[in-house]
Amino acid sequence: MDTKKETIAESGTECPISGMWKVIGKYTTTMPILQKNKMPNYGGMKVSWILLYKC
Repeated sequence: MDTKKETIAESGTECPISGMWKVIGKYTTTMPILQKNKMPNYGGMKVSWILLYKC
């Protein structure tokens, strides 16, 4: 059984894990973000980010 849990963070919150993150939604991008940095907005809007992999 796969027990892998997705890590999601919202714009404006502290990044929980250093890694490559991707915006969840129709318009998307990826970005490396370091732990404890503020999760950025995308396209001038608050978005949800999902962790693709740890760095």
